[in-house]
Amino acid sequence: YQQGVDCTDMDPVAFTEGITMGPPPPVINLGSNHTTGKRTRSDNTVQLDTVTPYRACRRAEYPNATGARHIAHHMLFQYDVMMHLHSTIKRAWSLPNIWQAFVKCHKLTKSRVAEYELYYSFVSFHYPERVLLKNLQNGADFMGGSSICNDHEMECCRNQNVLLKGCHNHRIEAMNAAESKVEKYHAMGEMCC
Repeated sequence: YQQGVDCTDMDPVAFTEGITMGPPPPVINLGSNHTTGKRTRSDNTVQLDTVTPYRACRRAEYPNATGARHIAHHMLFQYDVMMHLHSTIKRAWSLPNIWQAFVKCHKLTKSRVAEYELYYSFVSFHYPERVLLKNLQNGADFMGGSSICNDHEMECCRNQNVLLKGCHNHRIEAMNAAESKVEKYHAMGEMCC
């Protein structure tokens, strides 16, 4: 989705950054080792810095943010990146699974959770060479909601260089249940032919 460049309460800033840091220590127990750059707690465990910086909206840390958000209808997830993200979260929170960390982080930050933004922030931080962003227009580059995806329709889409066609059962059901031509037309969704 696209918002303005300034952060709003819809931006999952605190969660996205906090989930890879682990629970915050009491401020009085936090020290900094200037030679290593790591922050340590009084019990000598390390307080991690975020490895999922949320750079989508403008704030003091990112004054030149573009406002581009990274929640998408379709996104490719890479297994090794996802396993790296899981192990980072489990290590940061000292928990056996990421669901428990998500729940604790959400309670602490009171921030929205956006898994797509989290994945994008993580992969951009650790694997920037694997990120390829493309601005696509629905109805031109992709057809996000359709009911017909037969061979003829898909050939038309290929001929028009459509990159993605999303076919949905609820549209097929609506088209089959439509009583008028107008209802049937609207249920079909975006079409290439």
